[in-house]
Amino acid sequence: MHALKTLAIVCTATAALAACSGDEEPTTSASDRDTSPTASSTPSNATPTTPTETATPTEAAGSVLEVSVEGDTVSPNAEGIELAAGETLTVEVTSDRDGELHVHSKPEQYVEFVAGGTTVELAIETPGVVEIEEHDTGAVVARLEVRE
Repeated sequence: MHALKTLAIVCTATAALAACSGDEEPTTSASDRDTSPTASSTPSNATPTTPTETATPTEAAGSVLEVSVEGDTVSPNAEGIELAAGETLTVEVTSDRDGELHVHSKPEQYVEFVAGGTTVELAIETPGVVEIEEHDTGAVVARLEVRE
């Protein structure tokens, strides 16, 4: 059973990386996406997300993912996080540049971050393995295992 689960995670990760590594332009641009902030009572997988400054590490609900971006150096590297479907994940980004995280959930979510600090709350409703990737470098910062 463990080998089957590992194989499923590897296959999902490979497919997600292949989807982001192509040279093709996405069919929607950042300006085409709905980037209105999502209230904490509304599942954030309904629309793409934008940064909100509503949570601090002491106020964060659920799990916390701390992301550091310095130029092309991004950490953590594929941090494993387990979540229940609908559970809040607080993403705290500290960066020296503006950028975007892609959350390969269904539907996909986008987290835009600015130089300095950005905190965003996400909720993933669909169970499975979900990767969070820093767009400019293609670095996978986290692999979420979302369970029912």
